[in-house]
Amino acid sequence: MSTQEKSSTETTTNSLGSFINYNQVIMTLVGDLNKLKSFSQKLHLNKSIKLIDTILKKIKTESFSIAIVGEFNRGKSKLINALLGQEILPSDVLPTTATLNRVIFGFTPLVKVVFKDGSEKEVPIKELKQYVTKLTIESEKQASSIQEVILEYNVEYCKKNVQILDTPGLNEHGDMDELTISLLPNVDVAILVMSAQAPFAKSEQNFLETHLLNSDLGRVIFVVNQIDYHSPEDANRIISYVEQRIKAYVLERAEEEYGTESPEYHKYIKTIGRPKVFGISALKALKGKETNQLELLAQSRFPVFEDALEQFLTQDRAAILLQVPVNRIISSSTEIIYTINMEENALKMSREQFQQSYDTGVNEIEGIRKRKKEEMELINKAAENVKYRVQPLIYQLPIILKQAVETAIEETPIEKGEVKRKKVLQEKFSRAVTNAVQKASRQFSEKIQTEIQQGIDREVDRLKDFTTSVDEAFNKIEMEFVDIEFNTEKKTTSNAQVITAALAAFTGLGGIWSGYRVAGIKGAAVGAGASIITAFGVGFIAAMFGLTIGFPIIVATGIAGIFTADWSAKKVFTKEMERNFKDNFQEAITKEIDKKLREQHLEQEISNLISEPFNALQQTLNQEVEALLDNTQNKLAQLRGDRERGVVLNETKQQELETMRTETQRILGNAERLSKEIVEIMGI
Repeated sequence: MSTQEKSSTETTTNSLGSFINYNQVIMTLVGDLNKLKSFSQKLHLNKSIKLIDTILKKIKTESFSIAIVGEFNRGKSKLINALLGQEILPSDVLPTTATLNRVIFGFTPLVKVVFKDGSEKEVPIKELKQYVTKLTIESEKQASSIQEVILEYNVEYCKKNVQILDTPGLNEHGDMDELTISLLPNVDVAILVMSAQAPFAKSEQNFLETHLLNSDLGRVIFVVNQIDYHSPEDANRIISYVEQRIKAYVLERAEEEYGTESPEYHKYIKTIGRPKVFGISALKALKGKETNQLELLAQSRFPVFEDALEQFLTQDRAAILLQVPVNRIISSSTEIIYTINMEENALKMSREQFQQSYDTGVNEIEGIRKRKKEEMELINKAAENVKYRVQPLIYQLPIILKQAVETAIEETPIEKGEVKRKKVLQEKFSRAVTNAVQKASRQFSEKIQTEIQQGIDREVDRLKDFTTSVDEAFNKIEMEFVDIEFNTEKKTTSNAQVITAALAAFTGLGGIWSGYRVAGIKGAAVGAGASIITAFGVGFIAAMFGLTIGFPIIVATGIAGIFTADWSAKKVFTKEMERNFKDNFQEAITKEIDKKLREQHLEQEISNLISEPFNALQQTLNQEVEALLDNTQNKLAQLRGDRERGVVLNETKQQELETMRTETQRILGNAERLSKEIVEIMGI
């Protein structure tokens, strides 16, 4: 059963899976967070208020991003128009899109042009073609000065917090290709559009191998457009062919990187899963939507693709996005219940009992702070250990790159017809060398990334012991203020709120755990606000060198001297000439590599990249633990002041605390159920 057939028969049994359900979940979470914020204000949990505000602000700015990529004349703009249900972006049989176009929601149609010099300009929507196309010399020249065009439009699709990125066609212009490639690690979904008339062309194979496999293939959807040029049977055969080719590339890549016997190989294959391949007719889909011809829309196969895209965004990707607010709700809810238990019991205690409990609480807090400081040092040491482990890789890089260059040059033949065409010969060898260096740099980058991920993994695993210690310390503080013997229905909050056997939920460390463990360093970006995946996504070394697209240009300028004046005049191209050409070419490339390595402070750059996720881990750990410590310490001080002033727990205050506790327990229960659902979706 193909992806398309499978998607059409599956049903979603959980609360996610559609934009409507996702938005309903978000609205509920926002409402619950605001209630918890109000309760935190009444209980003077000031640090928690700030953390809740941070999450609320993040939710407001969160959106799903879809990048449409592919060669020209594949129907990228037409596909976007079909998604939007209107002819908004210009499309043509000739190469059209010349800029990055960002389509977002707006009540009034508006085009904002952002120029490369930082200036902006609003233009009427009817003038859009003049800025984003290359259909005329004037418009192409205009487009060359533009960074991106933001198109606001009142369309239902974008109203759901979705922005669509229309990228220039690949293999048209080096700068535009680099722009498109740089976007891939940062979008929620990349849709590679192919043509059913030339499915999986050589350039698309190269793009898959060089870039998409580096940017998390699980976030890539393959669309075979223009299936209406074929019979339904032939269209199905084409879709199956594309899927099988992608599978073959994935398996080949995994075997090359990890070896078939390694655990990493099987984990990689499992993570990638089945390629998402859909056949559509964007033209029929657009016409069907514009004219409300449901039969035509069904013939386009577009609804199946749309449903799969929506489910992917709102289930798989949304699960990661929802982790953060859900963990915050669990953390704040547990802290509120914990604080209420302390407050209502502290005012009933004798002076001696309170002072003893107060002193115990202060001592426990100081003990946690001391332990936290030690944990910070251990995280620093873990980062240094990763840096030490990658040192041999860094030292080997020049050798690795030069060996890749030598192999590429030796394995590239020179045909008779190419001897007198210097430009063709240069481009041929430049392309071969570029591909080889890209591949070598990608493998180098992935080895470093693996070291970082394993280092982070070990640290988060080790931190389970610390979170258990924090849990036990606050249990002890709470038990000082809750008479368990005479309140048999009351239990310490953390015992009831632990999400897993190892992690105390109220510390908020569940967010670190699931972020780093499940989604890797990219997931940590969701939880801790930092990421290195962007640098590594397209091959860190390739990105540093500008090798992603521009290397052939560098090479071409660097090897001009290898052609002698009488090169073209030679009637016989001898083996000696071929040997000299290849030797000179290799020497020129080697010098260029040495030059680039000298210019780039490679060791320092990699050191900084290694430090980043570990710093994020420290920041999140410190933020969550200190918030709990400060709030508890301040609450103890407040309670001592209340007792000194003779404050008593009257019936009104008791009822207010009970109301807050009941509502918070309801919110906590809902959050825990959603957290369990997220865990199931992500396959933790």
